[in-house]
Amino acid sequence: MSRTATLAVMILLGAAASVGAQAKPAQPPPKPAQPTAKPTAKPRPSQPVNRVYISINGAFQTAAEDFGETVTFVENAENGTFTTDYTVESGPALNISAGAAIWRNIGVGVGVTRFSKSTPIAFSASVPHPLFFNRNRNITGDVGGLKREELAVHIQAQATFTPSPKIQGVVFGGPSFFSVKQDIVNDFEITEAYPYDTATFSQGLTTTVDESKVGFHVGADVGYFFSRQVGVGGTIQWSGATIDAPRSDDSGTFEIKAGGFQAGGGVRFRF
Repeated sequence: MSRTATLAVMILLGAAASVGAQAKPAQPPPKPAQPTAKPTAKPRPSQPVNRVYISINGAFQTAAEDFGETVTFVENAENGTFTTDYTVESGPALNISAGAAIWRNIGVGVGVTRFSKSTPIAFSASVPHPLFFNRNRNITGDVGGLKREELAVHIQAQATFTPSPKIQGVVFGGPSFFSVKQDIVNDFEITEAYPYDTATFSQGLTTTVDESKVGFHVGADVGYFFSRQVGVGGTIQWSGATIDAPRSDDSGTFEIKAGGFQAGGGVRFRF
């Protein structure tokens, strides 16, 4: 009996162990490896980055203010006067500028403009009589062929705008350094004959005033580019300075206005 009982207990224990082994929960399967994230590519700029901008233009400059002077002289022991009225005419000009970006769309540049035009004058004088006091003779005349030359160097602060790859705009301004050469009449000759009651203007004698002065300018430029670096465009600019020219009788100075409004167009380069 005891053997039978012992054998039965051993069979039951073995069966229990077998059932326990089957009831043990299975281990979860390993998680699949996460794919390695690809590095994010840097976005490409939508507009071209250009550091240098060059503008070369033929332009038309409007006339600056007319000017003139009245000079007192002594002849035949009396005072006489002559007056010159200068007409400053509009004409062609050359305009060249270049700039470079220094921070984002802010840059600096330099521009050069040159203007040359004839300035005809109207001449009038009151000339003392050689035989009688207080009987001045009035004469008038015109003088042509007098020349005005202006050379201006403009130091520019620039802001650049690129609304599309093909269009680039620049606004600018700053001080301007003017060098002006102006022919002026500083004396004259007359034709007269006895009894000298009348006189006729013969010619004006001229000299050249060569003066420099600091002024200022503002303007804007727009370019349309056929390729990354070459295009065409237009520009507008106003510049001005007041030159103090010495008077013909050494009695002080008179004012000459330099500069004016310019508009023009030409080629554009950017790098």
